Amino acid sequence: MTLKTILHSLIILIAVIFLLQTDYLKNFIWAATDLFIDFKIPLEWLRCNSLGVNLLTLETLNCGERTVSQFNYGYIFLSLPYNEFLDTIYRNYVPWILVVFIIFLSTFTINPKNKIELFILYLSLLNPSSMLLMERMQLDSLFYLSILLTTYHRVFFVTWILGVFFSLIKFYPVAILATVFLEDKKRSLKKILIILITLLFLIFLYMLINWEGYSFMLNNMLPGKAGYHFLFSLNGLAKIFNYLFEIRYQFFLLITYLFFFYLLKKMISKNYSLYETLKLEVYEPNSNIFVISGYFLVFLFIFVSSYAYKEIYIILLLPFILSFQRKYPNNIFFKNLIKLIILRYAFLFIYGFLNVHDGISFVNGERVFTYYFLIVIFIKSILDWMLMLMIFSILFLKSKIIFSDKILKKI
Repeated sequence: MTLKTILHSLIILIAVIFLLQTDYLKNFIWAATDLFIDFKIPLEWLRCNSLGVNLLTLETLNCGERTVSQFNYGYIFLSLPYNEFLDTIYRNYVPWILVVFIIFLSTFTINPKNKIELFILYLSLLNPSSMLLMERMQLDSLFYLSILLTTYHRVFFVTWILGVFFSLIKFYPVAILATVFLEDKKRSLKKILIILITLLFLIFLYMLINWEGYSFMLNNMLPGKAGYHFLFSLNGLAKIFNYLFEIRYQFFLLITYLFFFYLLKKMISKNYSLYETLKLEVYEPNSNIFVISGYFLVFLFIFVSSYAYKEIYIILLLPFILSFQRKYPNNIFFKNLIKLIILRYAFLFIYGFLNVHDGISFVNGERVFTYYFLIVIFIKSILDWMLMLMIFSILFLKSKIIFSDKILKKI
C-alpha cells in the first residue's frame, strides 16, 4: 500500500465519519434512529438467546425489558459467542472497525492510477448507496469484506469455512464457494468436485440437524423487499409501469424479464470478441473478485427487490474493470462501461436526494408519487439495466472460460 493510497483512504475515512456523525447525510439517505441499526438488531437476538428466550416464534419477543424484532437469520448465527463484555465490543467497536476495513481494503484493491480512477474511487465509497450500507452496517458489509479477503490469501479452507458459515446465515453467500474453481488454477476437476460436494454436504447436514431453525427461516423469513425507494432490482421498471398504467404487475414483470434477457443475449453476441482477451485475465485476483461479486449481483438484481445498499458489490467489480482498461486502453466496450459507472454514481446523489425529499402524498389511503420522482427512479432503473447488462455479459464470458477450462477440457 503506497503513501498516496493510505492518504486517500484516510481522507475518505474522515469524510465517512463526518457524514455518519452529522445531519448532512440525511439529505441523501433515510437515516435510521440509531447508527448501525442493522448491526445492533442481531445483537439483540444473541442477547435473547443467551437469556434462554425461544427465537423461533412469530409472537412478540420480550427479552427482559426490551421488545425485539422477529429473528430473521439462519440458525447458525446463534452459535456466535455472546456475553455482556462481547456485546460492548460488538456494539461500540466492531462497526467502526468494519468501516475502516471497507475503506482501506477497497482503496487498496482499486489502487487508482490516475485522476479518473481516483474520482471513481471517491464516488464509489461516498455515494448514497454505499453510505446507506455503512450507516446501517448491514450484514452485506461482512460478505463484502469476505470476498475481498478470500480472493487474496492462500489459506483456502478459511474461504470455505466463511462461505459455509455465511451461506447458513443468508443463502446467497453460497456464491463465495465459487472460489473453489478460481483459487488454484492447477486444481483438477476431481478435487473441485470433492471439495464442492463436501462443502454443500456440510451445509445441508447442518440444516438437517437444526431443521427446526431452518424450517422457521424458510417459512417465515421477513423478505426485506424494497418498494419504489432506494431500489436496486431488475423489477424496478415493472413497478413503475404498474403504478402508471394499473395493469397487473406480473404482466409487466414477465415482459421486463424477457426483454432484459433478450438484450443480454444480444450484448453477449455483439461483444463476443472479448472472449479471447478475457481468457488472458482469468484466475487473476481482480478477475476472481469480479466473478464472485458478479454472482452476488446476479442473485440480488435479478431475483430480489434489493435495497440500494446491495449495490456495494459493484465496487468489487472496479479493480478488474480499471486494470483491464489500463492494459487495453482502446477497448470501446470497457471505455463505455467506465463512463456509465461514473454517470451512474454521480446520478445516485440526485436519486438519493429525491428519495428522501420525494413529496409523497396520500389520496384515499393510497400513495401518490410526483412525476419528477417517477422520472428520477425511471432513469435510475435504466442506468441499472445498462450497467448490469454490461456486467453480466462480461460475467457470462468469464464463466464460460472457467467452465471450458475446468470441465470441458477434462471430459
